[in-house]
Amino acid sequence: MSEFSITIPASAYKAFDPPVQQAIMAYVVSQLGGEASIGAVDSAVEGRNEKGLAKLDVAEAKLFLNKCSEKTTLILQEIVNRDGDFMTSAIAELVGSTTGELRGAWSGLTKRVRTITKDAEAHLLNWFKQGDEDWRGIMAAHTVASMRIALAERG
Repeated sequence: MSEFSITIPASAYKAFDPPVQQAIMAYVVSQLGGEASIGAVDSAVEGRNEKGLAKLDVAEAKLFLNKCSEKTTLILQEIVNRDGDFMTSAIAELVGSTTGELRGAWSGLTKRVRTITKDAEAHLLNWFKQGDEDWRGIMAAHTVASMRIALAERG
């Protein structure tokens, strides 16, 4: 017995809001065992400066999450919930900190991605100054999709 399937043309896919695109890609990847390339995600979110960012696959995202503190996991979950495009002030508010107090968390994420990728130059996030005291962070769409799956499987 064959299952009903749905085909979504690329032009229609690109018209969806980024959270819908991410959800579709996360589902597709999960159906392929979670280890398939998520390369299509990279072109799905346009207008983001992802230059130099690490693009973790699902296995790397799972490894990244191993031994993460509750606070770090909460931060990563919120970044994923925001499709990898966030303001540090929003994350600080969520965890009950100031943006300055989160510097250690950002440093820890950088060290962790460099350990996982074995690349001393790897970055999990790109940063852009916003106003006098806030920063906008960007995570690669590929990594967002992988983290979404890894976090969902983690429970």
